[in-house]
Amino acid sequence: MSSESLRVVADEWFKLFAAALQTANIVGITSSFLPSGWLRDVLTFSWNNRSLAGRDKIAAYLQNTLAKAKIADVVLDDTPGLSPQPSALNPNWVASGFTYTTAIAIGQGYFHLAKDTDGAWKAQLVFMLVTDLKGYEENGPEQGIYEGHTRPWIDVHSERRQKIEDNPYVIIVGAGQTGLTIAARFRQMNIPSLVVEANSRVGDVWRKRYPSLTLHTPRSHHSLLYQPYPQNWPIYTPRDKLADWLEHYALSQDLVVWTNSRPLPTPTFDFSTKKWTVVIDKNGTQVTRHPAHIVLATGTLGKPRYPDIANKDVFRGITIHACNYVGGHPFSGKRVVVIGAGNTSADVCQDLVVQSAKSVTMVQRSSTCVVSPKSVEATITRAWPEGVPPQVSDLKYMAYPLSFFKGFLRQFEKEAWDRDRDLHEGLIKAGLKLNMGTDGSGIAPLLYERLGGYWIDVGCAEFISAGKIQIKHGVEPEYFTEDTLVFKDGTALPADVVIFATGYHNIRDSMKEIFGEETIERTSPVWGMDEEGELRGCYRPTGHPGLWYGAGDFVNSRFSSKQLALEIKAAELGLVEF
Repeated sequence: MSSESLRVVADEWFKLFAAALQTANIVGITSSFLPSGWLRDVLTFSWNNRSLAGRDKIAAYLQNTLAKAKIADVVLDDTPGLSPQPSALNPNWVASGFTYTTAIAIGQGYFHLAKDTDGAWKAQLVFMLVTDLKGYEENGPEQGIYEGHTRPWIDVHSERRQKIEDNPYVIIVGAGQTGLTIAARFRQMNIPSLVVEANSRVGDVWRKRYPSLTLHTPRSHHSLLYQPYPQNWPIYTPRDKLADWLEHYALSQDLVVWTNSRPLPTPTFDFSTKKWTVVIDKNGTQVTRHPAHIVLATGTLGKPRYPDIANKDVFRGITIHACNYVGGHPFSGKRVVVIGAGNTSADVCQDLVVQSAKSVTMVQRSSTCVVSPKSVEATITRAWPEGVPPQVSDLKYMAYPLSFFKGFLRQFEKEAWDRDRDLHEGLIKAGLKLNMGTDGSGIAPLLYERLGGYWIDVGCAEFISAGKIQIKHGVEPEYFTEDTLVFKDGTALPADVVIFATGYHNIRDSMKEIFGEETIERTSPVWGMDEEGELRGCYRPTGHPGLWYGAGDFVNSRFSSKQLALEIKAAELGLVEF
């Protein structure tokens, strides 16, 4: 379809849809959708994120919200990359961005059109999100000139930093990529934020992981907000380069970070003043602050999870969790058993072979989705191509309701198996049990459903196929002896080292130790998909006023930090009470 034809299709459908939005015509809006169409909304019609499937649910959602929103100024978006184009989901569909306003906000959207059974163009997907509050738009770059060239930057920066340290409106717990991204967004939204980080340096959360770690997605996917990587940056970012980049990011984005610092039990919230009282251990000194909001950005994962195995004290060897694995060199010549068969286990097992462990056995208790880096790279670079601004790619990707996307991916299950057949053959022969996601939808939904259950292979499969890594499948470990790990079927593996790559508890459970069970029990679950297919708990109201979770990967924080900033700004302005 030519660019002119794409524009004609988009224009004709959009005129009817825009008119219905601006006149609060629910019937007109729903008739613009396919019967199976989806509306995904972030903050336009409610102070939350919602995904509605089908005309009836869309109509019910809009019934008491559409007229109040006062949608206006609805126009197609001619921004490069967002103007009418073939849909990434189906080349025979038409997609385009659009913009709009509400009574209090500025918004942006994206739609995908397909033909119905009568040949009429209807919406399969419409995404709408608020991008700014009127009068409180996100700041751009400063001029960099202060008081007519008479005041040095260092004085301006020191004064700003001191004000935030003395009276932060928000305290962000955790200075990994999520916490730093949120802090950078908040700075541009004039939300004074203090980041507290338990480690001695920003980036240590990555430096403490195993040395061979390299991110498994291309750099276009894991870039940081406002600050792209240099052109000569590696396509796949190594652990230590990422750690140093995060440290540089905190400096270049003028973020206020206290390292060697952590909130002490137990912060309290005053429901009358809507302020927290938080005592922070700042490098050994206790200081008290009273923020209006606390954002927990210590990651989706909490404390390490260990399986219940009897007689650990009898075992004469070494047991560690994979989070404490700092490389395989100390285990050269050792018999090593790794419990778990996800990404971390695969990386650890591969490193152990390289570091000359005597034997390496991976214990797989259920089944795993294993995909090649070539497959992942092809998928990621289509969604986040080099040279396209991340905000454009993020908008297009986040336009997909997760439940719709999962169902859409199922139709490509056979292609996914065929694409990685050579990789899988050796694994199956070695005894590894494989899946293509929970229902054939592949690796992407596993990230949102479980944050695990898969691995992107960077060499482990070759070692398994060559017999350098043994597989033990389908049985749980039961107890230790002095030099073996015994399983519930009575079999045993000789072992000098046992490494638990068995995942982590949810961050919500871990935070009970700091905030107390009563406070955390008021918050929603974190991660996984709710009944509409939206991520639970993250960047959205949690159920406890002034307490928020930031979680997920680089894309989640890069995109959804704006939603969180808008929610907090709206609360500050009295537009909503959470």
